[in-house]
Order: sequence, then structure tokens, then C-alpha cells
Amino acid sequence: MKERYQSKVAVSLILTRLTGDCKEILLQRRCNTGYMDGKYEISCSGHLEKGESLSKAIIREAKEELGIDIQENDLQLVFINHSYKEDYMQIYFTAQKFKGIPQIIEKDKCDDLRWFNINNLPNHMIERIRYAIKDIESGIIYANYSDEDF
Repeated sequence: MKERYQSKVAVSLILTRLTGDCKEILLQRRCNTGYMDGKYEISCSGHLEKGESLSKAIIREAKEELGIDIQENDLQLVFINHSYKEDYMQIYFTAQKFKGIPQIIEKDKCDDLRWFNINNLPNHMIERIRYAIKDIESGIIYANYSDEDF
């Protein structure tokens, strides 16, 4: 019998706000992780745990990484990137509202958390994430790029 394909799954939370006419996105800078340290990425992300739904995973990650509380009905699925070359699927959500003020909770993995103009993202950023943000802003809901594509 042919072995079935299996993929690691991660969830990410896109938080945006309007400051005047400027749309901003919250990004974190990775540190001490061994993967893309020193680069910015989505403000909150993490792996799906066994027996956990996607929405429960992002709610958990938001609490663990940003110290905010999100209700399941305030989440909206906006994008899926299937990095099939790396056996990896990343599911992106937005939250229409949340309780608390986003802050760095995991100081051993993140050394900066900042709002950026969505049209002027930082130079030091994970390119796969940069492309995901552009796709989301364009209304694209699916892609299949990997880190090696950039």
C-alpha cells in the first residue's frame, strides 16, 4: 500500500489596525530559535498540537505569545500556504477583535514586536511571510511557496 502524505501544520495570526489612513500590521522579530533569527515575521504563530483544532491552536498561541485573548467567533481564516516541498502547511487567521494589549511574552524567542505600515514592510523579513502578506492583501487565499523559493 502507498504511504499517505503527511504534513506539519502551523497557524499564524495577522493583526492589523488603521492609524489615520495607514493600515499597519503587527510583526515580531525572531531570536534564539535557530530559524531565521533577526528577521521579522507574523506577530504570532505556532504548530498545531495533536487533537487540537486550527482555531483553538491560534487562540492558544495568541495567549502564549502576545498575552491577548481571542474568541473563536472573532477569527477569520484568510490564507493557506502549503509548502509541500517542506511538508509544511501554514494556516493564517485574522482576528476582528481581541482583549488585551499585544506584548512580547516569549522574550527568549522574540526581541521586538512592532506595528509596520503594511505597504512598507521591514527589509529584514522572512520572504515567505512577505509574500503571504501581499497575497492576503490582494485577496489571494492559497499559495504553495517554500523558503527555498526565495
